[in-house]
Amino acid sequence: MRLMSLREKILKNGLYSSLLLGINNQTKTSLHDMSHMVNSSRDEIVHACMYSLLQDSEFAGRFRERGLEPGYVRGILENIVDEMFKGDFSEEHTLRIARMTFDLIRIGIPPRMLIMLRFILSQEIVRHSHSNSNQVKAIIQACGWLLSNMMESYFTIDEEVFANSLGITSGSYDRLLKLTAEKIYRNIDKELA
Repeated sequence: MRLMSLREKILKNGLYSSLLLGINNQTKTSLHDMSHMVNSSRDEIVHACMYSLLQDSEFAGRFRERGLEPGYVRGILENIVDEMFKGDFSEEHTLRIARMTFDLIRIGIPPRMLIMLRFILSQEIVRHSHSNSNQVKAIIQACGWLLSNMMESYFTIDEEVFANSLGITSGSYDRLLKLTAEKIYRNIDKELA
């Protein structure tokens, strides 16, 4: 059985996410139509997100430890907003999201922070854009697509770490993950009983 290349794996997830979330031409049109409205509020949206994120001492600490300036955080948030509203959910768009996520991983942003970032950003976009129900649906679809693709990058890194350091294949990694989850589930079940 041939293993998928990194590119194939990332692109497969992008397509799967688009199909599962029902992203279609109407979604893309809604997002593109909203981009002007969101761009006019982008500074307020990014500022509100930065304020929320920097209230998290772990997040703020990671940026300080790495000597990253607030302008760097602002740039990341602006790029995510741009990708959310100007992207077309194509292969190229999927690969840009993966590259952006690998950069976040490289500077030490853990998945928990990324998830919070996505939801804070979506909340601020909805709040500042005065969106109707179809637009909110498109925002949720785009947020889900971005988050799915960003998390796939994290999973890919995990699998690569296990493969390179321990020689564990993705199938073995999945089995270990399930076994460990079962063990933790049983322990939690005992603690809650």
